[in-house]
Amino acid sequence: MGHAYKSWWTGSLLNIHDSRKLVPNQSATTVQVGSAVFAAVAWIMANPHKGLLVPDDMPWREVLPYAEKYWGGFHSEAADWDPLQTRNDLYAGWNNRKYDTSDPWQFTNFLV
Repeated sequence: MGHAYKSWWTGSLLNIHDSRKLVPNQSATTVQVGSAVFAAVAWIMANPHKGLLVPDDMPWREVLPYAEKYWGGFHSEAADWDPLQTRNDLYAGWNNRKYDTSDPWQFTNFLV
């Protein structure tokens, strides 16, 4: 964010209909989150003697193939967005929020 492209969007294309074909009665979000848990457990079961690993130490090239079929593909592209251009502060005047209009990428412009 903040570079020549303004911002960048990357995300899964899995929709509710495809997610329910994969796992009945579940949303795309639960299928995607569950796929990560499934992938980790499947890899652990296939590699029982590797010991305790933190996520950063997992061999992602081996783990990801277990989960990929649940993601519906990925898309990545530039997006015309910044945190101020579509801001609708319904409580302006009451919440004392101050925005930095000189630079939309300042932390104060993000609602946390």
